[in-house]
Amino acid sequence: MEKYMFMVLGIILGIAIALYVYAVKKEHYAKKVKKDQDYFSTKRLDVALEKAVQEMQSQMKYLGRKLTEDEKNVIIFGYLKESENIKQ
Repeated sequence: MEKYMFMVLGIILGIAIALYVYAVKKEHYAKKVKKDQDYFSTKRLDVALEKAVQEMQSQMKYLGRKLTEDEKNVIIFGYLKESENIKQ
């Protein structure tokens, strides 16, 4: 009976360690993404991509399928051109 108790405690400890490592890696990845976004992105780009994502989501709901790469590119570059035209 005692060896089963140690086995259960070992399993619980293993799961806890695995969850901790997962959380630390996820936090590290989130910090890296945030830092990269600060370095390589602008407010106009963020706004244009947010609008493009919303448009793609609505198109996928309307069509009932995933969009092709060409359809996605048309939407993304359309919003990027629109944001460029607004600036000028």
